[in-house]
Amino acid sequence: MTKFLEALAGKLAERWLSLLVLPGALCAVAALVAVNLGHRSSYGPSTVTRVLTRLVEPAPKTATLVLYLVVLLAAATGVGFAVQALGAAFTRLWLAEPRDPLSRWSTRRRQARWSRAQAAFEEALVAAGKARVRDQDDAAELRHEAERRNARRNRIALAPPRRPFWTGDRITAADHRVHEHYGLDLTTAWPRLWLLMPEPDRAEFTLARTAFGRAAALAGWAVAYLGLGAVCWPFALVGLVTAGAAWRRARTACDVLAELIESAVDLHGRTLAQALGLPCEGHLDRDTGRRITELLRKNA
Repeated sequence: MTKFLEALAGKLAERWLSLLVLPGALCAVAALVAVNLGHRSSYGPSTVTRVLTRLVEPAPKTATLVLYLVVLLAAATGVGFAVQALGAAFTRLWLAEPRDPLSRWSTRRRQARWSRAQAAFEEALVAAGKARVRDQDDAAELRHEAERRNARRNRIALAPPRRPFWTGDRITAADHRVHEHYGLDLTTAWPRLWLLMPEPDRAEFTLARTAFGRAAALAGWAVAYLGLGAVCWPFALVGLVTAGAAWRRARTACDVLAELIESAVDLHGRTLAQALGLPCEGHLDRDTGRRITELLRKNA
């Protein structure tokens, strides 16, 4: 047990160093450089070198250097905690329901885009079907056009949008698709399904969820560097690039997470039914899914 606790403490210290202190120290040093550089028409290597030289000269005494390092460590930790809080806020934002005027407007906009794409897909699908029945020469091209429009609609959302951001819709689409196909209320069934899943499958979910959390934390760092851009404009470029990377990683992580959610139901839905004492010889069907939902809701 002592060895386990020592190993756990070592891992926590390693995570504290990698997730908070090192990025926080980099951001703190960047803030110091930004304040001393300010807004300039050009930022050549010689200008940055002069500023850095001015910051480290004259060489401090050992006691002063230790004090500087302690202050830097404290500042880095504080910045790291603040950015982690921003990351948690981004997590809630990206998965949020439309509850304020701005998020409701964004949701309506996404719904309108999806409806137009759905109508275009249905139109192309009808045209492709007619061409196939009539054995027209352009039947293959019309089918490809329908596939392209289907992909264009799916890039907006796999199901009718209900959230202001793509990330939230990607997760809720998994819930919608499971309910439509299996008649299963995933919100109610998920805790029980999680208990039945083998450890390797749980580990995949943990990895995807961790990746999403890190993307949100990266968005927090983007906000920090965008703030430095108000003092020294090149840092705004760093913030913009970081924000783009954070959003791309968040989309990828949400897509993987949603696929894993649907896969869990596909692979373990029958196990859930049998664990609840419901007959399910083959694959999980809609009738069994509805019975699972009724049983787990307990008339609520």
